[in-house]
Amino acid sequence: MTLTIDPRTSRRTLLKAAGTLGSVAAAQGAASALLLGGSSRAFAQNREVQTMRSTAKSWLWAGEDFAAGGGYFDEVGLTVVSNASGRGVNVNALIGGAVDVVLGAPGQAMRAQAQGQPIKIIAGTVNKYASNIVINAEILAERGVDESSPVEEKIEAMRGLKLGTTGPGAAPDNLFRFLFAKVGIDPDADVELVSVQGGGSGMLAGMERGTIDGFCLSSPTSDLAVENFGAAYLFNMATNPPEELEDYLYITAQVTEDAITEKREMLFDYCRGTALALRAIRDEPETFKAWAAEWFEGLDPAIFEQAFATNSQIYMPNPIPTQSHFELNKMFVDQGFATLGEDPLPEDFTFLDAYDPSIAEEATAAIR
Repeated sequence: MTLTIDPRTSRRTLLKAAGTLGSVAAAQGAASALLLGGSSRAFAQNREVQTMRSTAKSWLWAGEDFAAGGGYFDEVGLTVVSNASGRGVNVNALIGGAVDVVLGAPGQAMRAQAQGQPIKIIAGTVNKYASNIVINAEILAERGVDESSPVEEKIEAMRGLKLGTTGPGAAPDNLFRFLFAKVGIDPDADVELVSVQGGGSGMLAGMERGTIDGFCLSSPTSDLAVENFGAAYLFNMATNPPEELEDYLYITAQVTEDAITEKREMLFDYCRGTALALRAIRDEPETFKAWAAEWFEGLDPAIFEQAFATNSQIYMPNPIPTQSHFELNKMFVDQGFATLGEDPLPEDFTFLDAYDPSIAEEATAAIR
């Protein structure tokens, strides 16, 4: 059974299942089946865009969810239906034609592009690597490390631990590998990277059962781990990332090259609705906050206030990706390849091989 939620009318969330109802296991089952409905306004079938992300609800996806819940996709005459897969990597859903747009880290698309897959990144929403690392607080206390410690000491504190990720090649796994390379930790021998299914609820269940010592995932799951599951922040990537990841394009809209040709008008409207939402997040923070308070209903008010203060700062002012974003993405991907013993991206792999910024540029210009 698939659940469908309209972000403007339904208030029941995965967080409510995990927190208020106190059933992590029940929430895990819900997460794997969750389908987040976009707009309730009816349009012809060819004005509907199907998108996919790895988990149901997170600040990472709130650019799209706010565009739906705030009426910005309605404004451009588009219905957007957002699917949650429960998997960390979803590029295959594009190749197979299951969805029109995948939301995810650019490295996932670039890996596929390097293998000859006809995929392009057309837009971005988040420019912080906002998957946070939380670790059992007792372990960190024993090792004399906290979030304010030097970066290298914080990385060393993870040596020998069991750490939850959403799977090989996914953004949390890549972040761990990127950090470990800084201090010479072998990700295949010096730590245990555990693939956890079920998104946030799966991570929280792993912490509760002691099958993992910590994990990498976005807020509000990381906040809940700290509040209710004995964890502490080691890296809050929204507020205190390693310096080189300060402006890292993290959440992007990925499509096939055929879609750019055959569905360009709809993708233009998708980017236009997204641009309207991003502008409102920047210019009308109280509007975004009021929507988010309902979207994340069930989250403790104190946790919500903290999470909003942090995560409201992770969004791009507009969806246009840049050359500098690409260069940092490429460096990050190449370092991840190195930890896996794989060849780097080709030297002649360029910004326009990975990205087609023209749709986001046109869409952003159209709302000024």
